[in-house]
Amino acid sequence: MLNSIVDLSLRYKVLVLVAFVLVVLLGVKAWREVPVDAFPDVTPVQVNIYTEAPGIAAEDVEKLLTFPVEGVMAGLPGVEEIRSVSLFGLSYVSVYFKDNVDIYFARRLVGEKLQEVQSRIPEGYGEPVLGANSSGLGQVFWYTIETADKKLSEMDLRTLQDWNVRLVLRTAPGVDDVMSWGGQEKQFQVLINPQKLIKYGLSFKTVMETLAANNRQVGGQYLDIGQEQYLVRGLGLVANVRDIGNVVLATREGTPVYVRDVAEVKEAPSLRSGAVTKDGKEVVLGIALQRIGENAKNVVDAVKEKLKTVQQALPAGVTLNTVYDRIDLVEKAVKTAENALIEGSILVAIILFLFLGEIRSAVVVIIALPLAMLISFIMMQQWGLSANLMSLAGLAVGIGMMVDGAVVMVENSFRLLSHHAGKTVNKTHIILEAAREVINPTAFAILIIIVVFLPLFSLTGLEGKLFKPMALTITFAMVGSLVLTMTLVPVMSALILKPKEEKDTFIVRWAKKGYLPLLDRALENKKKVFVGAGVLLLASFAVIPFLGKEFMPTLQEGGIMFRVTSIPSTSLDESIRLSKRIEATLKTFPQTTSSMAMIGRAEKGETADVNYMEILVNLKPHDQWPKAISFSDLSQEMREKLEKVVPTSVISATQPIQMRVEELISGVRATLALKLYGEDLTTLDRLSGELKSALEKVPGVADLSLEANKGKPQMVVKVNRDEAARYGINADEILEVVQAGIGGKAVSTLIDGVKRFDIQVWLAPEFRNSVDAINNIPIRTQSGALVPLGKVAVVELDEGYSFVRREQLQRYAVIQMDVKGRDVDSFVKEAGALIKQQVKLPAGYWIEWGGAFENQQRAMSKLALIVPLTIGLIFILLYTAFNSLTYATLIIANVPFATIGGVIGLFITGQYLSVPSAIGFIAVFGVAMLNGIVLVSFLNDQRERGLSVREAVKQGAALRLRPVLMTASIAIFGLVPMLLSSGVGAETQRPLATVVVGGLFTSTALTLLLLPLMYEWVENRRERKQAK
Repeated sequence: MLNSIVDLSLRYKVLVLVAFVLVVLLGVKAWREVPVDAFPDVTPVQVNIYTEAPGIAAEDVEKLLTFPVEGVMAGLPGVEEIRSVSLFGLSYVSVYFKDNVDIYFARRLVGEKLQEVQSRIPEGYGEPVLGANSSGLGQVFWYTIETADKKLSEMDLRTLQDWNVRLVLRTAPGVDDVMSWGGQEKQFQVLINPQKLIKYGLSFKTVMETLAANNRQVGGQYLDIGQEQYLVRGLGLVANVRDIGNVVLATREGTPVYVRDVAEVKEAPSLRSGAVTKDGKEVVLGIALQRIGENAKNVVDAVKEKLKTVQQALPAGVTLNTVYDRIDLVEKAVKTAENALIEGSILVAIILFLFLGEIRSAVVVIIALPLAMLISFIMMQQWGLSANLMSLAGLAVGIGMMVDGAVVMVENSFRLLSHHAGKTVNKTHIILEAAREVINPTAFAILIIIVVFLPLFSLTGLEGKLFKPMALTITFAMVGSLVLTMTLVPVMSALILKPKEEKDTFIVRWAKKGYLPLLDRALENKKKVFVGAGVLLLASFAVIPFLGKEFMPTLQEGGIMFRVTSIPSTSLDESIRLSKRIEATLKTFPQTTSSMAMIGRAEKGETADVNYMEILVNLKPHDQWPKAISFSDLSQEMREKLEKVVPTSVISATQPIQMRVEELISGVRATLALKLYGEDLTTLDRLSGELKSALEKVPGVADLSLEANKGKPQMVVKVNRDEAARYGINADEILEVVQAGIGGKAVSTLIDGVKRFDIQVWLAPEFRNSVDAINNIPIRTQSGALVPLGKVAVVELDEGYSFVRREQLQRYAVIQMDVKGRDVDSFVKEAGALIKQQVKLPAGYWIEWGGAFENQQRAMSKLALIVPLTIGLIFILLYTAFNSLTYATLIIANVPFATIGGVIGLFITGQYLSVPSAIGFIAVFGVAMLNGIVLVSFLNDQRERGLSVREAVKQGAALRLRPVLMTASIAIFGLVPMLLSSGVGAETQRPLATVVVGGLFTSTALTLLLLPLMYEWVENRRERKQAK
C-alpha cells in the first residue's frame, strides 16, 4: 500500500509538484487568516445570573434572591456546578455546564428558567437577568475617559461614557458589552423635607405615586380631519429639574402644592458601589468584553477603530486613553513561539548540512519543513484553532519530528545513489528502491508518534483546553510529514539528488571514531552495560520524588496586579483615599509608567465590596529598567513597600490574566485555596480562623489570606409590631420609609433623547444621616396623627456579613494562599496532615483544596490511566509492524531509558514535574521509538542478506549512526531556542523543552548502545534454540 503510493508519486512527478504548489498557496492563506491569541480559550461553558436589589444586606440577598435562583438552576441538564456570591445589593450566580454543551444552548436553558425564578422571588426585590456572553478572560481592552482642563465633572464624564462612547463601542464586531466603572452616575433627586409634608398633610407615598403618574407619554389613536388623517400624541414627559418641581401634589384652600414646596429637586450623583482612580485622581473606566468564542486580536482591532470614530465626536479636551490592551500580550506571546520556530528551523538546516555534507540533500529536507507547517496551518484553520502559545509550541516541539521521516528517506536515497557514483543511472529506480527499504518503518514510526500524543486528547477541564491545541498541531504536523515523506520527498530526491561518492563529513567521521570502538567494547561486556543502564534508570526514578509537582509554571505576562483587601467596615471614600496613597507609593518605582485602582465593583461582572480593590501596574519595557530585576522580585519589593504604607490591608500580587484564569477554574483568585463547607456562618468564621492559624505553620506558604467577612457595620430598623398596632400603623408603611426615605427609591425615568436618568425620591440628608435623625422621622397614623419612627420601631447598630459564598448549594469560606519555594503537591500533603491534628471539624463541615492544585490532581490521574493504555496500543502497532512480539518488546524496553535524561534535566534546572514536562516525556518516547524502529528494521535487513548476528549488528549500527544522530540532534537543536527563550510565555514551554532535550541525549545514546546489545542477545538465544 505505502510502496504503491511512493511508486505513483515517482511516476507522476509533475502532478505531485503541482499539488504541493496548491498546498503552499492554501497554507499561506491559512497562515494569514488563522486567528491569533495569547492563549487557547480556557473559558468554561458558564452562564451568569445577576439580580440587583439595591440596599439589601448580604444575608437577606442570599435568603431572598440567591437561594431561589440556585434551586431552579440545579435541575438543568448538563450542569456541572453552581457557584454564587451574595453581597450588599447584588446576587451573582454562576452556572457551569459540561464542556460539550453549546454556550448559546446553555444560555437558552437558563433564560427559559428565569421566568420560574421570578415567581419565587418576593415582589419588589429585583429581577434576575443573564450576564454578558463573555468570560473573565473576555476583558480584552480597558480605556479611561479623562479631561485635561477639568471643565467637565466626574458626572459629565460618566454620562459621556454611558451614552456616547459605550453605545458606539457596542457595535464593534465581537464585542458583547462594554462595562462602565467609576465616575458618578447622574440622577434627578427629589429630596423631601418631612416637616413640610406634615405642614401640607401629605404622605411620602403620595409624592412617589404622583411623580410616577405625571411622567408619561400616551397615544390617542388618530382623527380624520377633512381628507387627512392626524395621529394624536399626548406628551407629558418631564424634561428637567423645573418640570419635576412643578408637578402638583394636591391643592390646599384652592392653592396648588407643588413638589418644589415639599422637596429640593436637583441633578446629583447616585449612590455607587465602586470607583476607579488612576495615578491619584478619579477617572471613568470602560472595559470592552469580548464575546465567547471570538478572537481577541480581531475584537481589539475593531474596538480601536471605533474609538477613533468616537474621539472625533467628544467635546474638546476629553481624551480616551488605553490602559490595558490584550494585543500587547498576544503579540509578545506569539513572537516567543514564532522566534522558537524560526530559530529552530535555521538550526535544523545547519545540522542537516553538517551531517550530510551535501547541500542538495539538505535542501530536500528543508523544503519539507515549512511545507509540513503549512499543512498544519491548513488543518488548524479547518479545526478552528487559533495560533497561540500552546498551538505554536506544538509546532516547535514537532520541528525535529516533522523532518525525521524526510531525513531517513533522503539519507537512504543518498546512500544508495552513492553506490553508483560516476555512472549514468535511472535515478527514479534507485530512489524507489531506497524508499521501499525505509517507508514501512518510517510510516509506522510517524504513526506511533501520533499515537503517543493521544493521551493529551483525554484531558478535560482547563488542562484539556490548554494542551489539546498543542497535541492537535503536533498531530497535524506529523500527518503532513507522513504525506510529504511518501510523496514529495521521493520526487524531490529523484529530481535534485545526484549520484556522488559518499564521504563522511567530519562530524560523522568523528562520531564513528568514537562510537564503533565503544560498540565493540559494549558487545564484549554486555552484563556491565546492562547493569550500568539499569542503575542509571533506578537512580533517575529515585530522583522523581524530589522533583516536586505543579500544575503549570506561572506565565509572566509582563504586567503586575495587586489585590488589596481592607477590613469589611471600610467605606468607599476611605478606599479611594487608600488607593491614592498606594498609587503615590508605586510611582516611586522607576519601572512603572502608571497605576490604576479599581475599587469595589462596576454595575455588573464583578463581585466585590468597596473594601476590595485591584491595582493594575503598567511597567516600562524591560530594557528601560534602571537595574536588572525579575518580575517576581519587583512585585515582591512593591508589595513589601505597600504593606508599610497601608498596614491594615491584606495585599497579594498576581497578573491580570493569571488572576482571571484562577477565578474561572475554582471561583478563587489565588493559586491555591482551602475551601471549608458548612451551614452556619458564625461556625464557618470560627473554623476558618483556626484553619488559617494552622496553615501559617506550614513552610512555603505565602500571601495567606482569609477573606474577612464578619464586621460589616449595619443599622437595623426593627418594627415593633405591638406598638405599631396600637397606633394603627402597618409594618409596610414603616418599611416603606426605611426603603425609600432612607435608601432612596427610583420612581420614574427622565428621558433625554437616547439618555435615561432615574428620578429618585429620598429624604433630605439631614433627616437620615444619624440614628437620632432616623428615630425622629414622622410617620402618619390612620387618624392623621404623627408618630416619630422611634416609637414604632427599634433602631440599633449591629455587625453583619460582607458576603456569603456558596458552592454545590452549600455555604463555604475560603482561605487563599500562594506557595513559594516548594511544589504545591507536597505542601498540600503536609498542610492536610497538620490540619487533621490541630482542627476538629464538627459534623456537617468538610474541607476541599481548590485552585491550580485541583487541576493538577485531575490531569495527573487522567494521564496515569491513559499513558499505560497508549503504551499498550503502541505495542500492538509495533507487533503489527514486525510481526514479532520479541522485536516489539525490544523497542518498548528502550522507552523507560528515555526518561533518564528528562528527569536529570528537570532536577539540574530546578524545575517541577508539571503538565508541560509530562508532554515533554511523551514527545521523547515518540522519538526514541522512531529511532528504535528504524534501527531494528535495518538490522533485520542485514540479517536477511545472510550476515551473522555480530556482523549485522556492527554493520547495521554503523550505517544507521548518521540518521539516528541526525534525527536526535535535529529534535534537540529544534528546541534549543525554546529552552533559552525568555519572552512572554517561555516559562510554560521551558519544562517541555528541558525534558525533550535531556531525554533525547540519553535515549539516543541508549538506542545506539543498548538496542544493538539487546538485539544480539535476543538473536543469539533464538539461534541457540533453533540449533537445539
